[in-house]
Amino acid sequence: MARRKQRVLQHLMEDESYEIIKNQIPKHWVIREFNRPDYGIDLVIELFDLIDENIAETLGEFIYVQVKSIKSLDKKIERIYQVGNVAKGYWKEDKKKYIDLEVVKYQFDTNSIFTIQSLGGSVPVLLFLVDIETKEIYFICLNDYIDKIILPKNPKYGEQASINITIPTLNKLSNKDIANNALKFYGKRAKLLAAFSKFAFQKNEITYIFGYKDYPIWTYRDELEKNKKYEIEDICSQLLYFIFQIEDLDIWEHEEWSVLPEAKKDLIKIKNILESDDYIDWERTENNVIVLWHQLSNLGTMYEDLCREWFLPKVIGLMTSYPRIPDIIEEN
Repeated sequence: MARRKQRVLQHLMEDESYEIIKNQIPKHWVIREFNRPDYGIDLVIELFDLIDENIAETLGEFIYVQVKSIKSLDKKIERIYQVGNVAKGYWKEDKKKYIDLEVVKYQFDTNSIFTIQSLGGSVPVLLFLVDIETKEIYFICLNDYIDKIILPKNPKYGEQASINITIPTLNKLSNKDIANNALKFYGKRAKLLAAFSKFAFQKNEITYIFGYKDYPIWTYRDELEKNKKYEIEDICSQLLYFIFQIEDLDIWEHEEWSVLPEAKKDLIKIKNILESDDYIDWERTENNVIVLWHQLSNLGTMYEDLCREWFLPKVIGLMTSYPRIPDIIEEN
């Protein structure tokens, strides 16, 4: 017998989950549905800065979201063992050190995981797992989860149909102190990576300006410029131009990563010295410049080594992401 077209429950849940998300995202941010049908991205969130009660200004920052909805989620306690630095080696657990963590889980198909992996780490793709019953939304950064958990733990994950994604229950949008910090941090990702690239370029140029090497290879450029000398005035002019290129980057205002505003303070100190035309202690100034740009270029290393662990169900992330540091249990 013929019947009229019908809506399936999953579509109803999807619409409801979008409404739940809209109610928990800051009202001055903009949410756009990305694709219908989607191929891994459901929503794009554009971040805005609230200027006053009537005006919000775009930051040019975006978060991409895969939305999954469940009628009701079960919470459980999972033992999270301490793991070595996966940026340097495969997964290796220390069974004597662990944290008992409350989590929720979602079974994600590996085709979706591989699609997000292919995007690389520069575009933040978050999973929003919506509990329809409680209207709670749990989040995890899938790019970081893939690079810091799935690949080092299970490099041949593509041979299985699905993978369980584990999300700390701390990561919920209703927990504003944590969620707003995390989402703003993910939104800054493209700007941060662009800044790290600029810092590395400037540091390389400064090595030639000052005629020092921090690498053991003699390059063709080294040969061409081995007898080249720079006057102090020319060096100052070049350094001030480098500072001009980076001093107004809005990453410096991101206080959630405290090293950024501190680095800006050091940058301004160097700028003031260079603009003062006071070169009495030029050797000290030169050393301060070299140290500063080494620190700036090291921010990219810190970001990959530490910051991409934030808000993940790992001991290092749990120790560095949240207002309250959890207790690490140590067994003899």
